[in-house]
Amino acid sequence: MPKKIVDLRFQATIYRIWMMRHVDVPEEICRKLQKQAGTKRHIPVVAIVNGRSVRTTMVPAGGGRYRIPLNTTLRKAAHVDVGDLVGVELRLDPDSREIQLPPELRAVLKDHPNAWRAYEALPPGHRRQLLLYYTRAKSPYAQERAARFVVDHLIERALLQPKRTKRSKRAKN
Repeated sequence: MPKKIVDLRFQATIYRIWMMRHVDVPEEICRKLQKQAGTKRHIPVVAIVNGRSVRTTMVPAGGGRYRIPLNTTLRKAAHVDVGDLVGVELRLDPDSREIQLPPELRAVLKDHPNAWRAYEALPPGHRRQLLLYYTRAKSPYAQERAARFVVDHLIERALLQPKRTKRSKRAKN
């Protein structure tokens, strides 16, 4: 039986942390979405702000509070910014956000075992950002450059990761 989709509305004032704009999500809405999602961590949602929608993630803000980031495209489309009061509607986003690894990039990564291992060890959000970077390249030349960047990034990441030894594993237990 499919889960019932939660649809919740509230008003909030946009604020800024460094470059990003956010709104705080009321506690009672957080509890309902946590229960619906079955998690208390990052909760995928569709946010409708002043009639404009975006897929985003409700993220912990400390002290049991949550916030949602508002990207530039959404803010410009809704004609809002820091200090504006906005109407927000949240819906749990049940759709997968996983991006499939393009076959061309898979072949390049398979030729670089360290890069492949580093790719497989990436958290989902980091993996998604690399794939978005690669898939935005349109021409074959741009795709080749993007693939080189991805491989270099992954190899650098693999080299900078601390090596786990049997001794350090035992020390943690």
